[in-house]
Amino acid sequence: MRLALADELPLVCPACRTRGERGWEMHTVRLIEAFSADGDEVRDGLLACVQCSKRYPVIDGVPILLRRLDDYLRAEVTALVERDLPSPLVELLVAGGPDGDPFPRLVEHVSIYADAHWGDRARPPAGGPGEGFGFAPLAERLRARAAFPVEQAVELGCGLGRGLAELAAGAKRVVGVDLHFGALRRARRILAGEPLAFARRAAGRAYAPATIEAGPPFPSVTLVCGDALDPPLAPGAFARVAALNLLDSVRTPRTLLSVIDGLCAPGGELLLASPYAWQSGIVDEDARPGGSDPAAWLRGALTAGDGLAARYAVEEEAEVRWTLRRDARSAVAYDVHFLRARRG
Repeated sequence: MRLALADELPLVCPACRTRGERGWEMHTVRLIEAFSADGDEVRDGLLACVQCSKRYPVIDGVPILLRRLDDYLRAEVTALVERDLPSPLVELLVAGGPDGDPFPRLVEHVSIYADAHWGDRARPPAGGPGEGFGFAPLAERLRARAAFPVEQAVELGCGLGRGLAELAAGAKRVVGVDLHFGALRRARRILAGEPLAFARRAAGRAYAPATIEAGPPFPSVTLVCGDALDPPLAPGAFARVAALNLLDSVRTPRTLLSVIDGLCAPGGELLLASPYAWQSGIVDEDARPGGSDPAAWLRGALTAGDGLAARYAVEEEAEVRWTLRRDARSAVAYDVHFLRARRG
């Protein structure tokens, strides 16, 4: 996190943000202490709200701003305190299972999404089903928007950061928001131009070493650990808002669409994609919109402005493939509905 972030991109305190008759009332956070820094980059520090004095941590360069911060810190302590370990040690730590424990889940998540987001820079290349660069079709559509530059762009659910790298080609400043701290701390390293060593799943609890090769740095990108349904960002601040494969990864997709609409500036554009793969335990049972045709629901909600502050004109739609390599013998492939829309 840059020392000048508060001036470049005001971050909002989610704890005391309220909405009343006059609209949103919100206050920003500021850096009150830096425990470690690298030049103008704060690696570990504390933020505090200028109004309610609520404190938020900066860990490994990533600020964490959540309304229910204490609950998150308790639940995610493994991701917050872990450090990079050689693959043989990672394999030893996960060998005893069970698979659902926090550290094995974290290692599996990184294995899947490191290859999906950065497979074109992964060495050695992943083999088996799902080999290659699973994010490529979506990256191509984000990259095409570089021909139409904007001041600020944001991606909700940015994961390991490939979407941010593509958005950075067409925006002066890009913000990535995600709830998965283990993914964000790795995205920070990749986007800083550093190589990333990770453990790639071979089969079961067996892992092999792999590396995302160093590439160009993206100093215009800021990462924030936050809730996509309650992001610590000012409304109407972004001329380009992306949410890729996120609508089916939140409790209430309609709420997410409202949040996306709230972040989008007048005349701005939305870049949305989803396979609409609703799952119990992730999406609320009564919150799955669209019946047998969720794509029609999304298109209709945007064009009608249903529950939104504005209506949108759909400018592009496509069906693209999204592939996730799970291990050397299995992968999951989705047909993803991609939609680009312009706010009226």
